[in-house]
Amino acid sequence: MITVYYKSGTAQWKYELEDSEHDYIIKNVLEDNPDLTEMFDDSLDILRDISAMDEDEMDEEDEIDQTIAVSFLWHYFNHLAEGDDRIQGDLVLIEEDDGSGVTVLPASAIDEDE
Repeated sequence: MITVYYKSGTAQWKYELEDSEHDYIIKNVLEDNPDLTEMFDDSLDILRDISAMDEDEMDEEDEIDQTIAVSFLWHYFNHLAEGDDRIQGDLVLIEEDDGSGVTVLPASAIDEDE
């Protein structure tokens, strides 16, 4: 199971995805040879947009976009990022209050602080 936590202002959610579903999504995404920088930016934009929605505003396309974005970001930080950007395991994404960016932390760092 992969897990990504997201916080933006007062919006917070936890997204869990079975390993098999994540593997299937990533296999299909990577087969299309996407521009990884563009995919990264698009994934963050999708999560920002969805975090601003009420749950009843989300349609099936939004849910699919969210699933792909979460799966890609988890894969990116666990497999594609290099050096200090690499994270092992689940992620926490915290959007800056001024909208200037997103801080990414390993979920294990949050658990250790509590």
